[in-house]
Amino acid sequence: MKKYILTGCLFLATLLVFAQKQANTWYFGNRVGLDFNQSPAVVLSNGTANSREGSAAMSDNNGQLLFYTNGVTVQNRKHNIMVNGSGIRGELSSTNNTVIVPMPGNDSSYYLFTIGSAFEEVSSFMYNVIDMKKDSGLGAVVVKNTIVEDTVLEKLAAIRHCNNRDVWIVIQKWNTDEYHAYLLTSSGLNTTPVISKTGLVITGQINNAIGTLKFSSKGNRLAACHGFDNDAIELMDFDNKTGLISNPLVFHPNTIPHQSNFIGVYGAEFSPDGNMLYVSANNSVSDPCTVYQFDITSNNAVTILATKQVIAQTTPWFAGALQLGPDKRIYMAMWNDSAVSVIDNPNIYGSGCNFVFNKIFMGASTTFPVQFGLPTFMQSYFDSASNPYDFNRVAGNCLDRNVSFVINRLNGIDSVKWDFGDRQYSQVLQPTHTYAASGFYDVQLIVYKIDCSGLYDTINRKIWIAGSGDFLGADTASCNVLTLTIGVEEIVGVNYLWNTGFTGSKTTTTGFGDYWLEMEQNGCKVRDTIKVSPKPKPVVSLGTDTTICKYKPVVLQTGNSNYDTYLWSTGETSASILVNQTGKYYVTVTQSSCEASDTIIVTPGDCDVYIPTAFTPNNDNLNETFGVVDNVALQYFSLQIYSKWGELIFSSNAVAQKWDGTFKGKKMPNGAYLWMLNYTNIRGRKFYEQGTVMLIR
Repeated sequence: MKKYILTGCLFLATLLVFAQKQANTWYFGNRVGLDFNQSPAVVLSNGTANSREGSAAMSDNNGQLLFYTNGVTVQNRKHNIMVNGSGIRGELSSTNNTVIVPMPGNDSSYYLFTIGSAFEEVSSFMYNVIDMKKDSGLGAVVVKNTIVEDTVLEKLAAIRHCNNRDVWIVIQKWNTDEYHAYLLTSSGLNTTPVISKTGLVITGQINNAIGTLKFSSKGNRLAACHGFDNDAIELMDFDNKTGLISNPLVFHPNTIPHQSNFIGVYGAEFSPDGNMLYVSANNSVSDPCTVYQFDITSNNAVTILATKQVIAQTTPWFAGALQLGPDKRIYMAMWNDSAVSVIDNPNIYGSGCNFVFNKIFMGASTTFPVQFGLPTFMQSYFDSASNPYDFNRVAGNCLDRNVSFVINRLNGIDSVKWDFGDRQYSQVLQPTHTYAASGFYDVQLIVYKIDCSGLYDTINRKIWIAGSGDFLGADTASCNVLTLTIGVEEIVGVNYLWNTGFTGSKTTTTGFGDYWLEMEQNGCKVRDTIKVSPKPKPVVSLGTDTTICKYKPVVLQTGNSNYDTYLWSTGETSASILVNQTGKYYVTVTQSSCEASDTIIVTPGDCDVYIPTAFTPNNDNLNETFGVVDNVALQYFSLQIYSKWGELIFSSNAVAQKWDGTFKGKKMPNGAYLWMLNYTNIRGRKFYEQGTVMLIR
């Protein structure tokens, strides 16, 4: 068996910064996605949830997919509908129909917020709760469609509180100028919102509810796109300590009068540094799709509008969502497109931002892989300074019991307290601890910090000290290509990867060869390989078909006395058997648990013709009939039997047909009866014989 223990480097450990990888896997549009765990991002085509507009996805700290949603169903990481994950009340045609937010202080609980569509009679803001410990780590929806507020716009955005632990979720009320900010803490969702008024009342036709709501990744700015009749951008300041919105600036990017069949402004995104705002718009037949860039550093609506740059204009496409990616690029969707467009350098003003039309091919245009939407994320994932305090072990040999711990960032920390899960403690900022035994340990870090909240953070992580690199067991062999289940029992918190690409803890073999399984937990990886080899199968032969005579039995033999077992069709278990009857005979032999079989057919042979001198048809099952003894192989056969008066009482042309001592259904009396026999043997020689037989009852 080959054994591999993989070690890895935590590249950012020396910088004391961890990448936030929870937004590394995207699913959107017609069942497609992007994987940002590789650079450049890799196209995913294995999604199972289709969405016209909004969607959301959640990965773990290592960027591995946990689940995703189109606002109507929740798909687990195996792309099946999560337990209780159907019937979610986010509408497929809502701009920001859903966003996923981790429960503060809980590494397995997630809030899934949804917004209905403008076309619904009542568009509601709701939440669901997902517990990832359910269904063997695949998760389950444990709270479903809890209404928080009715009559809201298709606008939903999330950002971290200034303590980098709690989260603000912001929506906008219909027929008002109100924005409502709800705070999610470790105690749950505070259903009493912080209300801010901006002076721009959104009312009128239902389409006016369409358009995105987007935070800057730093959480200090908020932009709302109000399409159709308003066709306006509302740019606001946000206080992520209090949840209050202030200093609203309203400007209209489109200079061509808005046409009723077009949305107007729709998507928005801030540059990573927060200085630029990008807006997608669909305004008229002559100007169907435009991407604008604005320099927003002046905080003045007139000045901002004067900085407008037309980054791209394309036709006949309709512009959709804009979304910042983990690679600091901005991605753009267009309705019924086959590709995603990209702004490569969004911090650069003007054409230097490098808009690349249809840069990433997503699939055949006939399948319409790209729709209006891209996933909605908590925007704090795209700002490293917004990372909540967290820690990890320095990735390396999982068998190593000397574990070094590193905190993701050190700024703002007053002091720390470590609990290593084995009744050992430390107040060293970034300690190395030695574990006495393998297993899983619940490690806790308390960070006493200096920030806007004046609170401390408690972070809990389960770490794994592998007991052995030999977890798949011994190599195995099989006589035939068969389905063999190999693997380990699933452990919550461990990611699995087979050489086939399968990500479950157990797999089924499809042929002979090497199968390896890699298990990973928080950057620590261990791999084991198991060989599935073919066993040599035994070879057995009974020879060619043969003939037999009743008084000349034959021996059937396998030709090998070294097999482990023998089983003949007669029930005998020896290496050879003696047979004196015609028929089909077969034997099955085993060697090292592998089987082999062969069959032989025994037919009548060139036997002597023998006629008995008497028979006794008295129902004692002995000598009940008269005729040729044995199944003789003949070319021609004719037997006649006569009574003592010369009357023909029996005639046959078949060797196997015999006289039972009756004539016309009546028993003939005891006595002698004359018989005459003509036959030709298999060599063509003709014979004539006659005689008498005594019938004795």
